[in-house]
Amino acid sequence: MEGKKIQNTPEEQKIIDANKALWKQRHNMPDEDFETFISFPGHRNLALRTTEMRKYKIIAEVIKSKYCNAGLKVGQKFVFRAMPSILLAEESDAPLCIKALGPMGNVMFGFWDRLSGGIDPNEGMWTHVQCMDSGIEKGGLGNVQFKVYAKKEESLTQKRS
Repeated sequence: MEGKKIQNTPEEQKIIDANKALWKQRHNMPDEDFETFISFPGHRNLALRTTEMRKYKIIAEVIKSKYCNAGLKVGQKFVFRAMPSILLAEESDAPLCIKALGPMGNVMFGFWDRLSGGIDPNEGMWTHVQCMDSGIEKGGLGNVQFKVYAKKEESLTQKRS
C-alpha cells in the first residue's frame, strides 16, 4: 500500500533528497522502498523535519514516586533522543525499569508527531505519564509519575546516528 503522491516544491525536494541518503544508509533501504515510505504524508513531514528533530531530546522527569521497587526517585530522568527515538542511557540517571519505560512509548509518539508537524512539542495534550504499577492503593506496590518535555539543543547535529 502506498500513500498519496505529493508534489514537493524544489526546496522541499532538496531537503528530502539530503535526508534520503541518511535514511537509506541507516536502514539499507533500496530506492523503491524509500519512495514507498516517503509517499505517506507523515513520513514526508518526517523527512522534511529530520534535521530539526535531531536537535531535540525528550526528557521524562520523575515528579512523584511512592514505594517504587526499582528505586526511582523524584528528580531522576530518562533522556531520549527525539530522532532517532532512542533512550540515552548514559544521560539518564533513573534506574531502567520496564514498568516505567513501557508507557513512555505512547507519549513519545505524541512528541514525535508534533515535531514532525512543525508544532511546539511541549504544547501537546499528553505531557505526563505514570508507570505500569498501579500503586499500593489499587493492589500494586509502587507508583511513579513523570512529566515529559522536549528540550532543544542547537549543538545536536544531523551527523549523530
